[in-house]
Amino acid sequence: MSAVLWPVTARIVTALNTANGTGEHETAMRLMKVVEEAGEASAAYIGMTGQNPRKGVTHTRADVADELCDVIAAAVALHAFTTAPPAVLDAKLHAAARRLHEAEVEPTAWPTPEDAYATAPTIVCEIAWTAAVARTVAKNRSADAANRDFWLRKAAVLDRIALQGTTGDDTGDVATNAAQRLMDIDDASVICDPRHYVRQQYAHWAKHQ
Repeated sequence: MSAVLWPVTARIVTALNTANGTGEHETAMRLMKVVEEAGEASAAYIGMTGQNPRKGVTHTRADVADELCDVIAAAVALHAFTTAPPAVLDAKLHAAARRLHEAEVEPTAWPTPEDAYATAPTIVCEIAWTAAVARTVAKNRSADAANRDFWLRKAAVLDRIALQGTTGDDTGDVATNAAQRLMDIDDASVICDPRHYVRQQYAHWAKHQ
């Protein structure tokens, strides 16, 4: 990603805020700008292919590329909905990468709990860590994707607790709910037991720490 994206975007946001304010109307205008730029990219592609017989070929591939770059106006609009645009975008990109990985995984490839948590800290340590971080995460619930490590480790430790539970308790339901939340954050397209997904993702995460 271009190193100048966020510094320049921040300058644009500051200039727009100074000129137009930060009210609801201005926020809506910035969202509409994203739609406008996307429309111009589509129009350039139509012109490149000569789809309109009356006009013929009016654009080149370079024109389409140029218009696509303008769609980065979304980065400006993003500032109106989060205080951490780079982190939100990074989390989204990582989620997309994970979905590509998931599509390549056979359903029978889910790791066992023993394999998934082979190098995990003790349950007591993980409970202490999630408790310590939970307050910070709760203050910024709109950025769940940016706090993915927290939700992954929380789901994993609840899964481990549930595996030790006794018949009749509700730890399994709690673990499943936490696992489903992780899948929602990841926008996971794979169909599986949510707790199997947590084990797969935890094993992948632990391997790359």
